Amino acid sequence: MPYLLSFKVQNNFLPFILILMLLISCKDVDSSKEIIGAVSVDSLNLINSGLDTYSKDTNAEDMVNTKDQSKLNKAQLNLQKLLNSSVTKDYATAASLIMYRGADQSRIGNDYFNYSNPNEANTVNVTCEVINNWLGSSKSYEFISYKEEQSEYGLQYIVEVMFTKQKLGIERHFFYFMESSKGLILVNMI
Repeated sequence: MPYLLSFKVQNNFLPFILILMLLISCKDVDSSKEIIGAVSVDSLNLINSGLDTYSKDTNAEDMVNTKDQSKLNKAQLNLQKLLNSSVTKDYATAASLIMYRGADQSRIGNDYFNYSNPNEANTVNVTCEVINNWLGSSKSYEFISYKEEQSEYGLQYIVEVMFTKQKLGIERHFFYFMESSKGLILVNMI
């Protein structure tokens, strides 16, 4: 048994092996790709779209712009504005619709992201890319439910959206909004 290492010794090498594998797998990264934080946009699109890949053939902007807004409530209108800002890549407007979550405790629940701050812009970019993936792999979407729910932080407005996939199937996502001193802002999306 001279070739077998003890369990303790093997575990000590595990972090080094993982780092080595990471370095080997990253050696062919195309540096011309746009980077958001530490994840390329192409990787983010693939990761967040599940088994579907992001379809650039879908005209998500047309899909969003043709949505009839005459019967939408305040939360749905706000979500519609966020979807439109995402697909048109107007991330500064999108930032004004997403609740700030960061180190400044006084802003949490009362403010939205400041897109001129690079750290905050990064969060907005990633959020919008997730939304773009949901829209980009869909042939349509529909607001299917709305409810108001009291939480420990106040009244939440929950909008459920069904995305009909270009391929077989549907995805349902929930968007949570809350009132703030700056208006209705997105708190979470799942």
